[in-house]
Amino acid sequence: MTVKITIGEMAKLHGISTQTLRYYDRIDLFKPSYTNSETGYRYYGVEQFAHLESILFLKGMGMSLQDIKEYFKNRELSSMLKLMQERVIRIDNEITNLELKREKMLVLFATVNNYLNKNILGKCRLQQMPERSILFFHFGEGDMFTEHEFGIKKLENAVENVDELYLNPFGTVIGREQLESGNYDVFKGIAMVFDSRYNERQDTQPLQKGNYATLAFIGTYKDISRYCSELVGWIYQNGYDISGDGIVLVITDKAYSDYEYEYISEIQIPIKKRK
Repeated sequence: MTVKITIGEMAKLHGISTQTLRYYDRIDLFKPSYTNSETGYRYYGVEQFAHLESILFLKGMGMSLQDIKEYFKNRELSSMLKLMQERVIRIDNEITNLELKREKMLVLFATVNNYLNKNILGKCRLQQMPERSILFFHFGEGDMFTEHEFGIKKLENAVENVDELYLNPFGTVIGREQLESGNYDVFKGIAMVFDSRYNERQDTQPLQKGNYATLAFIGTYKDISRYCSELVGWIYQNGYDISGDGIVLVITDKAYSDYEYEYISEIQIPIKKRK
């Protein structure tokens, strides 16, 4: 006598929900084999175990349900080996991406702790910056806050990944002319900064490397003008000239904390020794 298994029993045996089985039935991926002619109730058979287990295995490998349906139309060993090979390649790519994400998270963690623990907030410093690149969008004619918020959305849409938005530094760009004229409330646009070692994007442009005058501060965009004035004054007092556009990078903001006294930004201005 054929053993007939209800949907609840089948779901429990395979560690899935009855909703999942009903969905597989609805899309014609996996349907009950038996129907009681009198009651209309449908049942699965023991011989269907291997079929369902194959579906769950392939799904666990990251295959879409549509691809699984196609595979079952002509299932053979060579097809399975090909699928496994493709999945290994995808896993390798995922590992690479996760390792890069981990490295960026560690850099962010170390950067924030560096500002908090080394008492460098509010101090003008000279730093040697490596080769970097930026993804840049010009601001429109709106107020600074509005343009900044819409600019962030442009960056997020461009990188297509909210993780990338917060794992790569971003901020507002101040033109060299504005810095030299003391017009610190006018910004060119918003930019995301990439470490050139990991950047494979084609829509970025090089960011000047070399000596930068930097000043990390606690506050919001409303405080930028005051700290820019302080940093530019320090540049001239120490025998340097401004050699390019500056950038105000967001280190921590409202995405990290509800408290403005925990918002950290850093002004970076490229400089050269005055002749």
